[in-house]
Amino acid sequence: MRYAINCQIDRLSSEIIRQYADLAVADICDALGRNAALPSALKPFNNNRILGTAYTVNLPASENLLLYYAVDNARPGDVLVVSCAGYTERAVAGEIVAALAKARGLAGFVIDGAVRDAEALRQTDFPVYARAVSPNGPYKDACGEINVPVSMGNVVIQPGDLIVADADGIVSIRRQEAASVAEQARKITEAGLKKLQSIEKHGSMDMTWLYDKLAKSCCDIHS
Repeated sequence: MRYAINCQIDRLSSEIIRQYADLAVADICDALGRNAALPSALKPFNNNRILGTAYTVNLPASENLLLYYAVDNARPGDVLVVSCAGYTERAVAGEIVAALAKARGLAGFVIDGAVRDAEALRQTDFPVYARAVSPNGPYKDACGEINVPVSMGNVVIQPGDLIVADADGIVSIRRQEAASVAEQARKITEAGLKKLQSIEKHGSMDMTWLYDKLAKSCCDIHS
């Protein structure tokens, strides 16, 4: 069997990427229909936000040979989005490869698998999101694929998609949708701020929408 290593991917402009710098993942997910997040099992190891271009890595179970290739060939600002064949009992990344990725200017790791050196990863300012921790180290005997579509939960991530992650979770935005999603998410953010300002100023917010929905529902409110 032959595996694909694709060197070229289409990346968004830095101008569009910057539009997401202060947008919350929750608001982006709302703009994408409230069903766009990567699996909630992918947890951050530190409090560092991710914003960058998806550089995808499809690894066989227990192997990380191509993770090193990806770190050495991805561009500054890329996020390594790593699928591990659903295997979580052997780490594919740890302190050393994370330090190397940081030194090369990469924007973070999203690993649908296991990592090790957990305490060191918690101390670093390099963003790492992963599904599990295992002290078992990886092998370097098998290949895999670079810059092919990878799936995590019900989300398919294409090379060049935009990855945003914060304390709430991770979302992937298609390149073709990035500009319009940023605009919609910004409107959602601004609407949320207005609600918070109303609560702070008046101790309440407009709840007309709630009672309109209840009136159209099958709920009976008994006084």
